[in-house]
Amino acid sequence: MTICGVAGYNRGDDAIALALVEGLRARLPHVHARVAMLTLGSIASTDDVTPFLAARRRPAGMLALIHAIACADLVIIGGGSIIQDKFGGGRVKGIIGYAWLVARLAALFGRPLITAPIGVDSITTDRAQQSAAELLTSARAIFVRDARSMANCHAIIAATAAPQPQMACDPAFALAGAAPRAGGPVILAPAFEDEYDELVIDIFTRAATQAVERLDRDVVVVSMDSRDDGRVARIVAAVPMPARARVGASYPATLDLALEVLRGGSALIAMRLHAMILSYGSAPIACLSRTTKTDAFMEDFNVPGTSIGEGTPAAVAALLVEAVASWPQRHEQAMILATRRTALNRFFDTAVALMTPQRASRTA
Repeated sequence: MTICGVAGYNRGDDAIALALVEGLRARLPHVHARVAMLTLGSIASTDDVTPFLAARRRPAGMLALIHAIACADLVIIGGGSIIQDKFGGGRVKGIIGYAWLVARLAALFGRPLITAPIGVDSITTDRAQQSAAELLTSARAIFVRDARSMANCHAIIAATAAPQPQMACDPAFALAGAAPRAGGPVILAPAFEDEYDELVIDIFTRAATQAVERLDRDVVVVSMDSRDDGRVARIVAAVPMPARARVGASYPATLDLALEVLRGGSALIAMRLHAMILSYGSAPIACLSRTTKTDAFMEDFNVPGTSIGEGTPAAVAALLVEAVASWPQRHEQAMILATRRTALNRFFDTAVALMTPQRASRTA
């Protein structure tokens, strides 16, 4: 199989790709996965996994992408917010352009295409609407990760011949649900995309300070994206003494290292969606939301939190720390996780059903 998501962008996107590999290998033990990467290094090459650089604007990158799709018994688009036009929405630029190209290549080589449970944002331009509809129509099956994505997907494929979308959950939930750990630090996972950066630093600095002073816990600020490293360091440096002595930073370069940090925590305050997904069921979580996907996560998974800007930085930080002081949602979250994993199993079973005829014809 070939997975064409955005692995290499950050540790959350790496988690999606590796969860897809694990889920399919549990059903087809000898499957080999080629994983398209935006940058190399965060996913290791093994006997079962071949990362490749999908630099479509370079001849070598385009050839690698073409080869990976031509050789596949199944092509998976996603996960993550694949359908969005924030960074361009035509057939060339942006994540939609990338997914559209993958879909065209799969059709050219006659390879079955399925979406991983993807995020689908509201589309703002006619050009992006058309590109998204074309790529979704070429899929054998469409899976989305939340109710808002389902509604947006229906709006895009209305009056097309696309298959009816099915809801599962983000594939990284397959890696969630580790045993709760008491006594560990409070983990903070901010997110930066050159928007609200100073406000984010202010809120997380206050949250770190309050977690030390109010909860009497150590704090670790984790960078889930290497581009955030400098701003994570600024948060730690801004915590006033004596609380700063109990606040550290972590810069995991791989998913395994990120999981080690997250699973060692006793609570999580986060903006990063996949930090919350990977910690779900293991610790109390509070979400600071600034996007549709984290708004949807709070709604669908019973996670307390607030939107950025909904109050002063001091008030927002206090609300987030208070939200992880106890864990009244624990049993309900466990039931939600079990239900969503059942839906995720339907995705994997559908993927295997699409892949098996291709494998059989090759063997014959």
